[in-house]
Amino acid sequence: MHPVATLDEVRAANDLYADTFTKGHLPMPPGRKFAVVACMDARLDPAKYAGLSEGDRWWVAGEEPIRRR
Repeated sequence: MHPVATLDEVRAANDLYADTFTKGHLPMPPGRKFAVVACMDARLDPAKYAGLSEGDRWWVAGEEPIRRR
């Protein structure tokens, strides 16, 4: 797929998500006071393998955020 087509799809999906977002009531910071540090492997979905939902956790991907702390 062409990168511009992919970007257009991502923007359209983001617009739809923003227009239909109903989870503003979820806690911030995360209600379960939990963070997931995950590798940047596109085949993995941390929410699915960790059993977590929106509002439960922070996501930290890759090593760069860790080194900056």
